[in-house]
Amino acid sequence: MADTDAFERMERDGWGNPDIAKGYADGFDRASRQVAAALSEVAAPGADVLDLCTGHGVVAAACVAKGARVTGLDFSEAMITLARENVPEATFVHGDAMHLSYDDDCFDAVTIGFGVPHFPDPARGLAEAARVLRPGGRIAFSIWYGKGSPGSFGWLFDAVGRLGDSSVTLPPGPDAHWLTDHGVATRMVTQAGFYDVAFADLDTDLWVPTPAALFDVFAGGAVRAASLLSGQPTDRRDAIRADLARCVLAQGRAEAGGHFVPAPSLRITATAT
Repeated sequence: MADTDAFERMERDGWGNPDIAKGYADGFDRASRQVAAALSEVAAPGADVLDLCTGHGVVAAACVAKGARVTGLDFSEAMITLARENVPEATFVHGDAMHLSYDDDCFDAVTIGFGVPHFPDPARGLAEAARVLRPGGRIAFSIWYGKGSPGSFGWLFDAVGRLGDSSVTLPPGPDAHWLTDHGVATRMVTQAGFYDVAFADLDTDLWVPTPAALFDVFAGGAVRAASLLSGQPTDRRDAIRADLARCVLAQGRAEAGGHFVPAPSLRITATAT
């Protein structure tokens, strides 16, 4: 496996930045809430739920609303601060999803809103989730559709590929959109200790006040995208911004004083053995 130390540093430094944490909470809030509703379906009244990569607490809030007892875990203190403000009914802790401090078989459900690609080793992180789940417990996690997809992330990667400086690269790490491949996801989730793997496409979207603001959503609220975009020369950044704005105007929906733009995602659920 590739050395992921530099990737882990990028992730921890990026998500630990209060500005990035707030940028994600603001820019991706609408899609996060749409996904939270889908992920919280594994929560039940009175159930013990562990929400990994809890971020600003949107999935935790949806599970609390279902009557579950929720523990949210994140490696970013900046995110935990936001989550505690947003969801005082849940418990939030600083921790490492690769090395959970909980005993075996102590949760009824695990939810992960867009967090698995941020694991330096997704297979290990999913195995840890399986370990802390009681037999028959459920996991639900989400993944953004990426390169080649008809939406915001697909537009971003296309624009960077065509208009960006190819010498600007990210440190080696897991593919952020790899698990949208059903075959890849089924193998990894099954090997981690689950069965009954199921997939559901989600018509998630973002809202931006102006077409050009989609660039800012990525540059100010997504660590990988921010790292990739910040290294671009000014003229390349301007070209990428303009290209994304054209996509918003052509394929988004003008409404509510701004624009709704597609950001399709995938929900994956499974049962612990």
